[in-house]
Amino acid sequence: MAYEKKKDMYELVSHERKVMCFWIAIHLFCLVALLVGMFFAYQYMTMPDRVIVLARDHSVYLGNSAPVESRRVIEDVALRATYALLSRRYDVRGERAIAFVFTKRGQGQAKGYLNDTQEMFDDRKVFQEVTSAKVEIAVVNGRYHALVKGVLLRNGIYFGHAYLHKRDFALMMRLERSASDRELPFKVAGMRYWEEERDE
Repeated sequence: MAYEKKKDMYELVSHERKVMCFWIAIHLFCLVALLVGMFFAYQYMTMPDRVIVLARDHSVYLGNSAPVESRRVIEDVALRATYALLSRRYDVRGERAIAFVFTKRGQGQAKGYLNDTQEMFDDRKVFQEVTSAKVEIAVVNGRYHALVKGVLLRNGIYFGHAYLHKRDFALMMRLERSASDRELPFKVAGMRYWEEERDE
């Protein structure tokens, strides 16, 4: 007959404490998992729908569904205008992208800037791209304005030598509502542009 050792009071209390700690830990883990799940469910429910947009300029991009005058829509238009104007190369004219995002008056200003710099782009075989951009939005007297600041990466050939450098830029735009639902909700009606050599 096997002899069963009787547990003393310390062992009984220690065993009960371990059981209680185990169940408390399980409940805390479930509570944390529930809160994390609720947080991500809320984030998912409030996230705007992602939609694939086939634009009239035949470009395809991933967009967000949002109210027409929301910050997201204005940022999207401002960035499209920035890339249409500044992401360029000497041997390609991006006039279709300019016409899609600028009004007639805005197109005149944008094409004026492109024409003024085209000789330099041709002579130096310049390829230019926007490497970073940040959008700030303001509403003045009911009109929407966007300021895009960022960095350009420019490379080309100057006096037979390849070069690569960065430039800071700022593009100020005045936006107007489009007349047609088949166009972008806003278009750039006026612009001012600055750029300078980046200090590094």
